[in-house]
Amino acid sequence: MRCIILLLFSYSFLSFAEDEVDLFSLDLADLAKIKIASKQEQTVNSSPSSVAVITREQIEYMGITNLQTLLNFVQGFQSSRDIEQGTANRISVRGRSTALSESVLIQIDGQKINDLYTGGISILNRMLDLGFVKQIEIIRGPGSALYGSNAFLGVINIVTVTQRNQTSLSVDSIGGVASSVLLNKAFDHANQLDAYFSLFKQTGDTYFITDLFGISEQVKDPIQGGDFYLKYQFHDFLFTGRYMQRQLNDFIALGSIGNDINNENTQQWSIAAEYKNEIFDDLNFHFLISHSEDEWDTFALFIPKDVDIAPGFSLDENFVGGPYLTSQTSKVTVDFTYPLYKNHFFSLGTSFETAEITNVYTSTSNDLFTLESYGEIVKLTGDDSFNALNSRTISSFYLQDQIKLSDNFELTAGVRYDQYTDFGSSTNPRIALVWKPSSDNSFKFMYGTAFRAPNFLELYDRNNYVDFGNVNLNAEEVTTVEIAWLTNSANWQFEITAFDNTFEHLIVLGEPIEDPENPFFAPRFENTNNQNSQGIESQVQYQVSQSFTVKLLWNWFTVDSDIMTARSFGAIIFDYQWLNNHLNFSSYYRGKNDAIENQQGYFVSYVNLSLPYSTKLTFNIAISNLFDEEYKTQSVVYPQGIDNRGRVFTVNAEYSF
Repeated sequence: MRCIILLLFSYSFLSFAEDEVDLFSLDLADLAKIKIASKQEQTVNSSPSSVAVITREQIEYMGITNLQTLLNFVQGFQSSRDIEQGTANRISVRGRSTALSESVLIQIDGQKINDLYTGGISILNRMLDLGFVKQIEIIRGPGSALYGSNAFLGVINIVTVTQRNQTSLSVDSIGGVASSVLLNKAFDHANQLDAYFSLFKQTGDTYFITDLFGISEQVKDPIQGGDFYLKYQFHDFLFTGRYMQRQLNDFIALGSIGNDINNENTQQWSIAAEYKNEIFDDLNFHFLISHSEDEWDTFALFIPKDVDIAPGFSLDENFVGGPYLTSQTSKVTVDFTYPLYKNHFFSLGTSFETAEITNVYTSTSNDLFTLESYGEIVKLTGDDSFNALNSRTISSFYLQDQIKLSDNFELTAGVRYDQYTDFGSSTNPRIALVWKPSSDNSFKFMYGTAFRAPNFLELYDRNNYVDFGNVNLNAEEVTTVEIAWLTNSANWQFEITAFDNTFEHLIVLGEPIEDPENPFFAPRFENTNNQNSQGIESQVQYQVSQSFTVKLLWNWFTVDSDIMTARSFGAIIFDYQWLNNHLNFSSYYRGKNDAIENQQGYFVSYVNLSLPYSTKLTFNIAISNLFDEEYKTQSVVYPQGIDNRGRVFTVNAEYSF
């Protein structure tokens, strides 16, 4: 009802609108070219995958500043707050919901940012910054035939901006301050430097929460962090560097309220060098070498003092501690592409990767087994730590052939082989036929498989209360069949995709087992029997007038997983422009989620008003959770659900120079 009221309100102003160009009204098939689906530049209609693309201008008009929130406005995706490994967002794709977001591969300029320990982005890359984005390219569905592990149910590639000089400053109603700078220096046409710096700090919203031990207190959810991204283009060479840091305090870490105790710190940095050129007769060559390092440091309240944890038994002092882990990954990739003849394009590539945990220990104030206090913080290392100094190497090879069979038919076929030293190998084919009976219609018939290698948490965790690793795990596997129809006219676009997933060897927590490295009889990870799910993703975009556009997304899928999500979900976006001003209203909907008691369907809405003061200076007024919706999101650790932030006002000034 709220969305309908706002739609009617916006429509009443159309008679005052000028004939301005609205990026939401443009045909995305013509607006953006993407490479993610085949590593070759293509339109959305021609790409041999179910894809989505979001431009920088659309992100700015929506007023959304981080990837996790933005994904709620992409077909098939849900993003919600969880606390399994500390406060973070779980990214669900096509109904598969896991706390660590390991079922989707996320890249920045083609460089993987998923961490080694969890395989996902939840604990390291919280609130992933969008200030340096040119566009975001997304595959919905399997991508392992090109990208290997973690491209299980989706692939996201953030393409960074170039040739832009801009600074911004914003403040919000929960004690937040953020600033960023984009810089470009062109030395000549083939020699330029781009840099991005950002810092933010939020005091956080206020909640009254009851934790797992029955303690009720007022808490906040402060977070601060910084991002740095640098890229230097020198003729055919590209050098990139990235650094990201996040710090979260208080709130609920690992299930307990720990004001002035809970602290989570993460860092990730990477460097890369790549070379692209045509070496002879249209044979294109791409070489990449990269290195990245991760750090995860959490300190939290495990068991509060004076709380009965057994009849008549409590602790005299707080039991505190947490995990510390660092890891590193190095990779070399070589790709070749060659047009065999007209309308026939062939690609192949190979890569070699080494990854290892470089340091790991468990900080604790108490003996983990007897709960007796040490009187100080002790670091448990070696065989007593929660994981081990393990490593893996990965070798891979892929082939892809793209053939334009006629003016109406395009065929893409490919296969990739990955060999892991710690669990085995995986071979993943894919084939896609794109039929375009007219310039306004495109039909896609797609088949593919994908895998997710077991992460180091699932393989090697030990000596903790929550889980126990299993070195005999198989990789998760999925086989997906998809059919999609895309159609458009002068003022509207429509897309619908139906998919069927058959899962094998999904990794879940099973029964506890007795083992010297499992002294707390924690449940061990194991592979489950086959599961199946189906779903429909749809999107329609209608240009009401030259200045007003409506976009609607709706998704539905069957539930066949251990962690439930909303079976029906969607989003709506209204975009209205008059003179040089811009008003954007966006709202995502979540249907009933059986994993959270008494949680019914709800809307979370955003509004952003963009007011250019001059050609260089623009002011933005944004409100997130516009209607102050009270809602909870699911967590295995916290079965009653996690509270989310209420209404937040933000004012931003952006200056281009």
